[in-house]
Amino acid sequence: MILIVRIVDLLISVINTLILIRVVLSWLSPMSRNGFTELIYNTTEPILRPFRMLIPIGNMRMDISPIIAYFFFIILRRLIFMLIF
Repeated sequence: MILIVRIVDLLISVINTLILIRVVLSWLSPMSRNGFTELIYNTTEPILRPFRMLIPIGNMRMDISPIIAYFFFIILRRLIFMLIF
C-alpha cells in the first residue's frame, strides 16, 4: 500500500513540475523551438487539454489552464492521501 502511495505522489510531483517548467518556458521564451521545449510541450499538452476545454481562453490573453491543472493535482494528491490514511 505504501508503494502505491509513493508512486502516486511521485507521479503527481512530476506532472506538477512539468507544468511549472512549461509556464516558466512560456514566460522566458514563448517562441523558441528546441528539443527540450518540444518535449515539455508534447508531454504537458495532453494533461492541459481537458482543462482548456473546461475554461475556454476566448478573449483572455493569458492561458490559466496550467494554474488550474496545478491546483487540481495538488487537491487530487490530498484526496488520495486522505482516503488511504
